[in-house]
Amino acid sequence: MTIIFIILAVVFIKAVLIYRVYHLLPMRELKRLARGKDRKAAAIYKAAAHGPALDAFLWIVGTACGTAMIIVAAGIAWWLAVLSIVFTAWLLVSAPKPRQNGWLWDLTAFASKYIFKIIDFLNPVLGPLGLLLAGHRWLQVHTGFYEKEDLLELLNTQNHQVDNRIPDEDLRIAKGALTFGDKKVGDVMTPRRKVRFVSESETIGPLLMDELHATGFSRFPVTRGPVKSESPMVSGILYLRDLLDNLEKPGKVKDIAHNKAYFINEACTLRQALDAFLKTRHHLLVVVNNFEEVVGVLSLEDVLEQILGEQIVDEFDKYDDLRAVAGLEAHKEHATHDEIQASEPPESVVH
Repeated sequence: MTIIFIILAVVFIKAVLIYRVYHLLPMRELKRLARGKDRKAAAIYKAAAHGPALDAFLWIVGTACGTAMIIVAAGIAWWLAVLSIVFTAWLLVSAPKPRQNGWLWDLTAFASKYIFKIIDFLNPVLGPLGLLLAGHRWLQVHTGFYEKEDLLELLNTQNHQVDNRIPDEDLRIAKGALTFGDKKVGDVMTPRRKVRFVSESETIGPLLMDELHATGFSRFPVTRGPVKSESPMVSGILYLRDLLDNLEKPGKVKDIAHNKAYFINEACTLRQALDAFLKTRHHLLVVVNNFEEVVGVLSLEDVLEQILGEQIVDEFDKYDDLRAVAGLEAHKEHATHDEIQASEPPESVVH
């Protein structure tokens, strides 16, 4: 009887402690370790991946051995039965939490290959039983998050965590993605006083190029009337790239400007503005107030900067002299043309 009691006690203790090891780490972290070079974690994850079936197996083994242990203990001595009951209660409630890479971790890794084979064989029975014991579903632990502010607090805490492995840039972008939609267009837009409007009747040329480039922007609202009108009538958008491509050609701004302009109210959120950018496929929106007066412009970069948390350098910002760039592009075109001419055979040998 004593030997049976000892065997039952050992199996019961192992079942309880191994159950604790399987639930020591979240499945996501255990899977991450298993994908690496940690063979012990890989062995543990292989069995833990059975989820409810594993829990059902350990609960059956633990309950059967624990009950049998107390019954056998009562047949040996009453005090041993009482001691077994007290020890069982302590083990289930107050037993020390196992440590990762401790001796219990090693024991569980060793036993997992055998446990996996048993569960894999009995899974048709253990699987449904495990779901039944878990209330017809795999037990989901509440995250403790109810609002967006809870996630923001988590990101702030994660950023100051000593063993944090998430780059600061990723945390900043995550915070920006959660908060950018709360901001209004009027808070982020470029106000009208800083916007360079271009008239349809302005002449294309180096003078206009230098003036527009000096503003630091690459897209400009085009007006039908005077630029300095109290209520400019925006009719389209001028892209600096189009002006650069047509710098040497005579003409007016209206000849190269895009004749579509899209508007958004300053009270709209940046989330609504992002939807507008996606639907219109334009990178610049003209901002108006409730009286339909132009109060500024909003670019796609303005919205993305609020998400990324840093300024986006425009494609033209890296150039100090756009006329020099235009000359360089022309030189490249001539060089390409000369190479094509050189590669063609002389007319005398063409048959």
